[in-house]
Formats: sequence, C-alpha cells, structure tokens
Amino acid sequence: MLYLPESPLTNASIWAALEPLGFIGTLACHTQVASTMDLARTLVQQQPAAPLPGLIVADEQTAGRGRQGRPWLAPPGTALLFSLALRPTWMPPQQGVALVWMLAVALSEAVEAVSPLRPALKWPNDLLVATNLSKEDTQNSAHRFPANWAKTAGILLDVQLSAERIEWAILGCGVNLRAAPPPEATPYPTTSLAAAGAMVERLPLLTALVARLAFWYEQLANGAANTLFLAWRSRLITLGQPVSIITANGTLVGYATDVTPNGSLVVRDQAGSLHTIASGDVG
Repeated sequence: MLYLPESPLTNASIWAALEPLGFIGTLACHTQVASTMDLARTLVQQQPAAPLPGLIVADEQTAGRGRQGRPWLAPPGTALLFSLALRPTWMPPQQGVALVWMLAVALSEAVEAVSPLRPALKWPNDLLVATNLSKEDTQNSAHRFPANWAKTAGILLDVQLSAERIEWAILGCGVNLRAAPPPEATPYPTTSLAAAGAMVERLPLLTALVARLAFWYEQLANGAANTLFLAWRSRLITLGQPVSIITANGTLVGYATDVTPNGSLVVRDQAGSLHTIASGDVG
C-alpha cells in the first residue's frame, strides 16, 4: 500500500507544540539536509552559547546513516528524522549509554501515547513493532529477529568526553512512519508504523516524545539512572532469544540471558559459557 507523505514541518508549527513543554532551547527545522547529526554537531561545537537541548528536524536527509555507517533511507515526509544536542556535563563518561536508554524508552512511550502499537526494543538501540509479516519474512535474513517483529526506528549516539564528564552528546533518530526501505536495502526486516497499523503524524509523535525526554532527562540529572535502566530492560525483546552477535572478535552464537547495569548484553553460548558483550551487531 502507498502512504502519501506529510506536508513539510515548519519551525513555527514545531515550536508552537514544543514551547509549552519548556525543554527545547534551540530549534531548527529543515526541508532537506545531508544529516541532522552533522548539524547538531555544528551547533554544539561552533555555537557554545546556544541554549540546549537543541533539536534539529528534517523532512529529508540525503546522507542519513545508521549503525555501522549504514545509510538510513526515507522518502521525504515519511519519517520523523531528528537529532537532539545535549550538554550533560553532570554525567560521568561511563553513564553515556543511559542517554540511548533515555531516547529508546521515551520513543517507545511516545508511540504508545499516539497509537495502539506496543513497540519493543532490540539490543542495543533499535525499536521494533509487530507486523503482519510471516515468521519466514522476519527471520529470512542475516539478522534473526523475533517472529513477526521488524525494525521501525534506530538510534545513534555521538559524545565528546573529558576525563571526568560528558562535554556534549548528540542523539540521532529516524522513525519510519509511512515508508520503510525495500527488503534488499537492509540486512534485517524493516517496517513503518503505518504498515504495522497506525497512521501517525510526525508532530504529535515528536511532541509526545519531547515530553517523555524531558521527564527522563530530569530523572537522569537527579541520579535515577537505575530507574531508567529498569524501564529500558523491561522493554528488551532480545532477552530470552537466540542471538548471533558480530563483534570485533568474531561471531558469537547463543541465547541472550540478561543485560548488565552498564547496558552490556549477557549471552550464554552453545557450550554453556557466559559472555558479556559491550557492543556488537545483533541478529
């Protein structure tokens, strides 16, 4: 089915919705950019006096990217594409991963607020929704997703660290609302919220998301990282699933049994040994 793109977003329409929330300090909305993350990086590096958080939104990215440098493909007006610039100088470097949890949980809550969908999270940073794809469709790929689930959003984190704190952080995200890449374009099953049964517009989703980001960011600033960790862990569909993880040391096959408080995935291999994986590409 063809879903028509939305009309372009504007600074005025976004600001009218977000200003009452009192969270975003700087907003920039663009019709087309190479990458919202690049613009957010320019904001924090070249405009140190700009009030943060800063939000960069685009109708289209010509050089959007996901994990492992993969291109993020989305026709104009069919996805929520944004980057969030933060300056959490109160946060020690080892807690930076909590910013990914923050966006993942907030996005899940926002989707639930504006649609009947109940998304789940795939370690380390993908948002999945249940689809009408067959089990064969969702598992016939290099990445063995749980049956009938497919990726609709991904998250990236870029940070500048000092010895004692995070100087700045950028969270990038793309949410497929009305279109998804063709099967041959990705090594894993993808879908859109529309294909999963929910026609969601970008501005209501963005507004709900920013409200939840404001809540969780305050929680982090007040020392409640464990509360956020538990919320993130409770949504991980990866746990209890067979996984194949590509790491710098090779491929590990086994079952995901848990996550550690720092976000690493615990995997039991076929011989029964436990492995703690800090990063990797998970199937």
